[in-house]
Amino acid sequence: MDPPRRRSVFDRVFALALGTTRRTPVDKPGLCVHSEVMAHLNFDQAIIKIRATDSRFAPGAYHFIRQSLDHSIARLNRHWLEKKPAHVSGKELLEGFRDLALKEFGPMAKTVLGEWGIFRCSHVGEIVFQLVQYGILGKSETDKPDDFQEIWTFSEAFESPFQPKPQSLKKRSVTWRSPAPKNASPRRRPKSKNNLGKL
Repeated sequence: MDPPRRRSVFDRVFALALGTTRRTPVDKPGLCVHSEVMAHLNFDQAIIKIRATDSRFAPGAYHFIRQSLDHSIARLNRHWLEKKPAHVSGKELLEGFRDLALKEFGPMAKTVLGEWGIFRCSHVGEIVFQLVQYGILGKSETDKPDDFQEIWTFSEAFESPFQPKPQSLKKRSVTWRSPAPKNASPRRRPKSKNNLGKL
């Protein structure tokens, strides 16, 4: 029996785009800004309603943000305590979003996110609060879109990790000399013979 083939970056991208990847159940805790679930619609229905009035972001963007929220909760090792939903700040979500994108897509992360319409940190916040508006995610009283300020550019987050680091080169003055041939004896100037006898 052949060993299972490891999914490539392209496989994961197409799975997310087609909606065939594993999705987080709506009733699972550990969402984003606030993990309390208040949804009257299921996740796909909410995406359809959101995109009916704002089609900037592809469906894959919403699914990936949802996965990023759960990834952030697990990354921070947070869970429900005494029936109180776990909470993730905007900055913590952005760090989890970047970490998951690099793990899933590697050097293609910026390209994949751009295909979904996500080009900056504020777009992550807009998607989160669209989901809050439709009751998919909850939030605390202090959570606001400004929490998703540009803490880094997408070039810094998704391109810099794969660029070669410049090596520090020490400036050295080099004097070039033509190498002397090995076992070469110095040339002697032949003595001039005086063929004239003494007068």
